[in-house]
Amino acid sequence: METSFNPAALDPYAERITNGIATLGGVLMLPTLFLYLSGLLFTGVALTGAVVTVAVALALAAWLVLNYAVQPSAYLIGNKDLVIRRRWSRAMRIPLKQIAGVSSAGALADVPRFGLRRSFNAGVFGYHGPFRLAPYGTVFFAATHRERLVAVARYDAPPLIISPARPREFVEALREALLQRQPQEQPQEQTLPGD
Repeated sequence: METSFNPAALDPYAERITNGIATLGGVLMLPTLFLYLSGLLFTGVALTGAVVTVAVALALAAWLVLNYAVQPSAYLIGNKDLVIRRRWSRAMRIPLKQIAGVSSAGALADVPRFGLRRSFNAGVFGYHGPFRLAPYGTVFFAATHRERLVAVARYDAPPLIISPARPREFVEALREALLQRQPQEQPQEQTLPGD
C-alpha cells in the first residue's frame, strides 16, 4: 500500500527567486526584439550584442527548465521505499531499510538561504541538491517550502530534507512504515526445570 503526499507550494522566497530569473531572461530578450523590429539587428555591433544577450537569456531559460524538471511532484511512502517523484526527472527511491529516522525540521527554515556553503539550487522552483550547512554538515534537499521541512536520516547517505504539504502527517506515516518494516520481536518461551 502506498501513501501519497503532495509537496508544499513554493515559499515566498523561492517564488521571488524563480520569478526574478524568469523576468531577467525576458528583459534580456527585449533589446534583441527591438533591434529586430527596427531592422537594425544585422548592422554594426548590434548583432554581437544580440547574440550575447540571447545566449544569456537561453542559459537562464535552461537553468529554469532543469530546476523545474527536478522539482518534487509527490512524496510516496510504500512498503519498501520512500519515493520522491519529480516533474520530468527520474524519481528518487530511498529504501526504508536505509532510513534511520524521520522528524520535523522546522529549525532549518532559514538555512537554505543563509546557512549554505555550496548547493545545486537555493531557490529556483525550490531547494534541490547537496548543501553544506554550517551548523549541520552535508544534507540533500528535495524541498519546495522552507517552513514545512522534514528531515529523513539515512544510514549510508547525508540526511534528506523534504517539504510535504502536511509535514506532521508525513512524519507519522513514515514512522509507521518504518515500524512495520522492523522485525517483530517474538517473546522467548521460558522452559521450567523439569518440563
